[in-house]
Amino acid sequence: MELARRFRGGDERLRGTTDALHAAVTAVRWAGPDAEELRHRWEQCRREMSLAGDHLSATAEHLALEAAQQDAASDPAGRIDPADYDGMLGGEFLDWSDVINGGERVSDLWRDRIEAGDADSPLGERYTDAHPTWDPASMDIEQAGIEESLVDQGSLGDCWYLAALMAVQSTDPGLLAENISGVGEPPGADGWEVRLFVDGEWQDIAVSPDDLGTKGTVDARSGDPSWATVFEMAMINAHDGRPSAVWADTPVAGLEMITGEPARESDTLGQPSFEEYRQAIDQGRPVTVMTDPLLPIGPAGDQLVAAHVYQISGYDESTGELILTNPHGPQSANPYEVRIDPDHPAYATSIFMTGIGE
Repeated sequence: MELARRFRGGDERLRGTTDALHAAVTAVRWAGPDAEELRHRWEQCRREMSLAGDHLSATAEHLALEAAQQDAASDPAGRIDPADYDGMLGGEFLDWSDVINGGERVSDLWRDRIEAGDADSPLGERYTDAHPTWDPASMDIEQAGIEESLVDQGSLGDCWYLAALMAVQSTDPGLLAENISGVGEPPGADGWEVRLFVDGEWQDIAVSPDDLGTKGTVDARSGDPSWATVFEMAMINAHDGRPSAVWADTPVAGLEMITGEPARESDTLGQPSFEEYRQAIDQGRPVTVMTDPLLPIGPAGDQLVAAHVYQISGYDESTGELILTNPHGPQSANPYEVRIDPDHPAYATSIFMTGIGE
């Protein structure tokens, strides 16, 4: 933690120096070409100093997270008090979402934002450029259309979010229909507006047809963008395209962002039983699970994708198995549906985490 404090102190000193220099430069009463050149060079320098401060700040957070993980590993409950880390960690305790996103946030400084427009980018080229005859207003965002569509994950690592969309699609498609609306005339011609629960509040997020990329999720039947594509892009836009907000998170994070309701998280230390899963499904609650981050080796391990989030779409009471549905879609090389027994002694070596919504 001492090293983390030093990095944060360096960030604060650098930003203080930057502010002081900026005040000095702007206070000078000087006109002419030389003055303009000075101000131009200072703006370039100020941007570089700001970026250096961002690096120092992100490194401080990363070091604090590493220290917290070590302390959490020594705690019987796996929890720590953020007050011990000088405000560098948020929340009431360190949870799995903090662990996943902490390292991801540090990497953001060296990665491009996620946006369409380049064939080599994570979202690929703009869908509207690659398919100029596609009509955004033809997208079906009514409840019946949402119920009938099939999610087919693209190249983004946002299975945690798409599996949650699929789970809510099965349990409350009306909520999804309420939270997406077309913009323009006819509706959708100019894009859409999506409501998501982000940073503790409902937000209305604009999505343009030009935001959609060829590598994003599509409808498995038509191959065209669907309501899920728009919800996916809304999540990306809500986080300014930061890779850390897209590439990985927990099953609970997706459910809460879509429904606005708290979700119950269980990890390897306390996974639900078949009866608990069955009860949640019968109550119409969205349920998702995440596989082992390295290699599922328990029941059905050879059929499961590692570090992947699935929707639990049903159960078989005669066998005591859960039915997992893969966001990769029915055309994927990976099995679309996998059955697994949650009461098997080795279940926790295949399924790492469960999210159950309200």
